[in-house]
Amino acid sequence: MWREGPGPRTANSEIMQEKVRRAILGEGQSSLTIERSRFLGYALPAADQTAAEEALQQIRAAHPQASHHCFGYRAGPGQERQSDDGEPQGTGGLPLLETLRRWEIDQGVICVVRYYGGRKLGRPGLYRAYLGAGVAALDAATCGRLVPGTRYEADVAHVERLPLERAVKAASGEVLDEVFAARVRVMFWLPQGRAPGDLLRQAPAAGRAVAVADETRAVPDQEGGGPA
Repeated sequence: MWREGPGPRTANSEIMQEKVRRAILGEGQSSLTIERSRFLGYALPAADQTAAEEALQQIRAAHPQASHHCFGYRAGPGQERQSDDGEPQGTGGLPLLETLRRWEIDQGVICVVRYYGGRKLGRPGLYRAYLGAGVAALDAATCGRLVPGTRYEADVAHVERLPLERAVKAASGEVLDEVFAARVRVMFWLPQGRAPGDLLRQAPAAGRAVAVADETRAVPDQEGGGPA
């Protein structure tokens, strides 16, 4: 059953931004039947407008016999779009776009496919149906925040690898890759406001880390799943 929540969950209060930017990271699906009409909801990642349109094309290709493919998406600053796809204006795409706005999703698509069951639902009924399927799909998706930070590399001895990994994770960072040879090259990311110098007490090897590039990464909600 769909529900309207108070907003997105916050994850890891140590990483804070003036403007919270969130994204759908992993797909969520839902299914709702009302008066013999089936509403299939999809919440999908979309880093940009091209990715959003490609996701919609895939859904249309998977459901060529559906009567409607309503959607709303947000794909970065100023990039948002919605479509009722033949349903009465404001009953299909608008509730889906409003759902993304409410949960502050800046990167993501919600599409609800309808297979008409032969009975009209009226404008209020359609709005509730599309909203319900869309919220349920988002609730089933993996969501997280987009956090600015920096990618680093450090060349360390094998015995230094695990302390460095633990220090990175304790600083709300992420170990991205490791290359093993006589020594270990550790690639890791730290959120804005954190630097290798902050890790020295736990991992002296962090002092040899070199900044590679600024990078915004998606940090999944700790609880998993979509908004509560």
